[in-house]
Amino acid sequence: MKNLITNFLIILCLSTQANAITRFDIAQIAKKNHVALEYKEVKKVMFSMVDNVDGVICSVYTPSQCKKRYQQKEKNFKINIEHTWPQSKGAKELPANSDMHHLFLTSKESNSKRANLPFCNAAYNYWQMDGSIQGFDDYAQDCFEPQNGHKGNVARAMFYFAVRYDFSIDKDQEETLRAWNKLDPVDERELERNEIIKSLQGNINPFILNPDWVNEISNF
Repeated sequence: MKNLITNFLIILCLSTQANAITRFDIAQIAKKNHVALEYKEVKKVMFSMVDNVDGVICSVYTPSQCKKRYQQKEKNFKINIEHTWPQSKGAKELPANSDMHHLFLTSKESNSKRANLPFCNAAYNYWQMDGSIQGFDDYAQDCFEPQNGHKGNVARAMFYFAVRYDFSIDKDQEETLRAWNKLDPVDERELERNEIIKSLQGNINPFILNPDWVNEISNF
């Protein structure tokens, strides 16, 4: 962790100099040393290293659903990989498809419920579990709300993806994600995960090491 933070501070000093940091600056930091892995390899390391905590893997949307890795076929639920930025909206090809900074383990059911829906604070629900909700917002638009403990992670993953791959986030969703970035601050596990991913694919999510950079970008 110490080396990661030290390297980050060096990059920060070189990139910002005397000026406020820009979206371009953050994109360059996010891209630095990124080596795209094959998706097949990513699946292996996510289950064995990135999201394996003391031999246990859990669904980020439904955290009561956990299992030991070798129980994957024995339990009555399966865990697979969620693309926080949907494949159908820009994450279908490498390197975006295998970029672990926006990939998380989820139960097969909750992954299916989220599908490619935008994120929101749901006003009504069709389905819910552990605080995650598939429903619709105040404008009757279908959407998905993750449980509180994953909201900040979702926000920082979405902001990373938008900046790293030069995509845009719609205004309503952006407003929600900005609020979630504050509601659910970075914790030690998220920092550790960022470091593990860096050791595997070479780059960091800068919004995890400095969540306040979200405020430096006026429009995602």
